[in-house]
Amino acid sequence: MSGCGCGQSPIAIGDCQPSKPACPPVACPPVACAPVACPGSTPCEHCETTPLRDSAPYRVAATVSSTDPTPYYTIANTHAALDPVVAQTILNSGTGTFPADDGTHNGQHTWLAGVVHIDPTSLRGNPTSVTISASVHVHNDGRSTACQLYGRFALWNGTTPIRTDLLGPPDLPAGGDDNGVIPPTTVALADVLAGKIVVELNLETGNDDACRVGPKQWTVDSFVLTVQASAPGCGRPFLRTTCRNCDGAVTCTTDTLDGSSTPYAAVPPVVPVASCQDGCATARPPCLSTDRGNAITRGSDGCLYAPDTPALDPSPCNAARNTTGGLLVPRIGLTGIAPGGNIGSERSVDIDVTGTSGCPEKWEIGARLTPVSGFLNTERQHANLLAQTGTDVPIPESDIVLPEPGVYHIDSDVRYALGSATGGSGYIIGWLRDETTDTLLTSFTQIAAINAARQEQQGGTTHIMTEYAVASGPRTVRLHLMLVLTGGKISDAEAGGTDSNGATRMRFLKVRD
Repeated sequence: MSGCGCGQSPIAIGDCQPSKPACPPVACPPVACAPVACPGSTPCEHCETTPLRDSAPYRVAATVSSTDPTPYYTIANTHAALDPVVAQTILNSGTGTFPADDGTHNGQHTWLAGVVHIDPTSLRGNPTSVTISASVHVHNDGRSTACQLYGRFALWNGTTPIRTDLLGPPDLPAGGDDNGVIPPTTVALADVLAGKIVVELNLETGNDDACRVGPKQWTVDSFVLTVQASAPGCGRPFLRTTCRNCDGAVTCTTDTLDGSSTPYAAVPPVVPVASCQDGCATARPPCLSTDRGNAITRGSDGCLYAPDTPALDPSPCNAARNTTGGLLVPRIGLTGIAPGGNIGSERSVDIDVTGTSGCPEKWEIGARLTPVSGFLNTERQHANLLAQTGTDVPIPESDIVLPEPGVYHIDSDVRYALGSATGGSGYIIGWLRDETTDTLLTSFTQIAAINAARQEQQGGTTHIMTEYAVASGPRTVRLHLMLVLTGGKISDAEAGGTDSNGATRMRFLKVRD
């Protein structure tokens, strides 16, 4: 692009703002846009934009595969290799556990190792080396404090360590977190392609006599491996705008990615696009930028610049999915149930849900258990206790069923009638029994008593109540009655049924698990 001639508006690119020449009111010659000056005018300016390509490092597609960690054992005392399936899960950016030792091995460390692989088709130009960096997060699950500097996050070339970064802070307590980092390290591309570059992680999982600490378990996650390469002229395409006056002197130069007002700091050496295009082409379209923090944009080169695709755990229980529209995470809507809103014959729960907006959203959830319960009216005539004096008289119509394990509150209203026509003494007793296990729930309770010298008749209701712990269900609980004669003659003794003045009732309520 260029602007020239008298009175013509110059082009402003970035911070480059050429001054407008002062010209007398005369016409410019009818020629193409060229650095010319009108008669009597001051020198004018023009600006030209050239597409270039710099040498910025670019991301290389890479993976890590679990391998036998034995060649990398360098710490004294005992060693243990992490399960290779767990190791691969961690190297795939998933979550895995370094299990605690059983406490019999002093100073034991558990190890994993992974070979770095790159996709050669993601290389541009002819680089001879790549830069490798990595990070990982570890959490001390306990039960013990980690001793001093308790592990290592390392990079190996064959059997030679090229980075041995110890894990700290010292004496990390149970529940503590740490982040291992392998800083950017340059290695020969040929060694990577030969499978010689290995990432190694070891953690103290056994007892340590020096610090007097016991075994501990670790949760490891968030492993990230970054591989970058660089070749002259195979970096990012950009636009360089140069403004000159009519004498050819440069007045300003501005580099941008797309001709906008945002400047770009090009990484030297810089070459024209035409001279590097073929040598920097890759066999894997489309061109993607995976620089962290880069918003999704399309550059002037036609490439789509997007953040890294997140590594997803392949477990079928993981609801997150990569879709054509992006990462999909289903949203769960929580709906509460007001007090008394969940009513039925089965156990039910009323749920309180209170949401607080924000990022992330916060939820407070509470619940009220509506426990199992039961109520029964004994719809029968009274049992004739007089005919079975001194005998246990069960009342099957009083049966209640406790459906599940737990502690129950049980109570019974026992309706009775007791009398003597000529005088006599005696009493009615009652008790509750678990018929399923033949277990007595209550001691014998006096329902009614009489001690009359002449005719006497009485009737009423007496209460029996207890708590009963049930280890397994269902259990059947039944009311039992008995008449005990102590003197004279009893002419009427009946109980356990329903009459015009009341009823025998059974109730139960589960009060806790």
